Amino acid sequence: MTIELRRVTAEDWAVWRSVRLAALADAPQAFGSRLEDWQDAPEHRWRTRLSLPGAVDLLAVEDDDVVGMASGVPDPDDPALAELISMWVAPAARGRGTVALLVDAIALVLAAQGVEHLELSVMPDNDRARRAYERIGFTSVDTLGDRVPDGRHETVMRRELTAERTLLAYERGADRYAERTDDHRAGLVDDLLALVPVHAHVLELGSGPGRDADALEAAGLRVDRTDGSAAFVDRLRDAGHQTRVLDVRRDGWGGPYDAVFANAVLLHVPRSDTGAVLERARRAVRPGGVLAATVKRGDGDGWSDRKLADPRWFTYWDEDALAAAVTRAGWAAVRVRETTRPGAEERWLTVTARRPEEDRPDEEDRP
Repeated sequence: MTIELRRVTAEDWAVWRSVRLAALADAPQAFGSRLEDWQDAPEHRWRTRLSLPGAVDLLAVEDDDVVGMASGVPDPDDPALAELISMWVAPAARGRGTVALLVDAIALVLAAQGVEHLELSVMPDNDRARRAYERIGFTSVDTLGDRVPDGRHETVMRRELTAERTLLAYERGADRYAERTDDHRAGLVDDLLALVPVHAHVLELGSGPGRDADALEAAGLRVDRTDGSAAFVDRLRDAGHQTRVLDVRRDGWGGPYDAVFANAVLLHVPRSDTGAVLERARRAVRPGGVLAATVKRGDGDGWSDRKLADPRWFTYWDEDALAAAVTRAGWAAVRVRETTRPGAEERWLTVTARRPEEDRPDEEDRP
């Protein structure tokens, strides 16, 4: 069954009330509020809770049953900061990605409102919750959380919304980006064609306007087009192509493919997440399968509004660091070289690699 998200308002207070009370009864140690504080609360208190300025209140629903809840509430004193509160998933829905589904949806809406950082607090001994949040991009910070009855403080964790803000730039600027992208296929197309047989099955990350997929298909390859931006996916579907939205950090990639093709895509992945994404790419191809990708050459990371009016996050790499990251992710025959065009203002690196033949698929494959 599929879990769907439903945004609620003060008019949905009765549904929210039943779920919130179930959460407080199921996991009283996880919340600052207590069941007895809310079980007899009048209607106006529930409506007030669901009327916080700028808040995003979501329910996770499966087959008409509510199986989870979460809220994102902007900080009234810092427009760049919001807090994740009221997070709860019913026992039957745990371990199925419901937390990530709720948090990712909240993060995207908050990013559109200008929020840059999402924080939450967990009880100091709730290691299970802390690990779950770490898996979806949160890290502990030095800020002390609220004091708990035994004198300790809650652990504060933060997630940067760089991915969401970058994705929104593409959502808002898909037409502009397509207009500013020339028709000349990327050199990475030729790199891939030299490494795979005709009729190879390729997963393209970040298909964008579709230029490179067109070139690969014209050369006889079969391409699964994907993009993180729904705007690009809609454009490609309108042009008659089968395409799907793919979050490279969370969604299933499918496969096994003969190759993963990622032209100017991995450069948007934060350095801390790159290793995990490269491992997912390796598990998406068969033994002997190929990775072909490009990133920008340089130092550090940061925001740039080049090509689009909205800023996008870029992670820059040098040859040694990129080769080491790809190798650590389990790839072999790793080759990194500079492929900057003469006269170009920005410098580029191309990396190609293969999944080792002896790297047999296991239960973790099909990321």
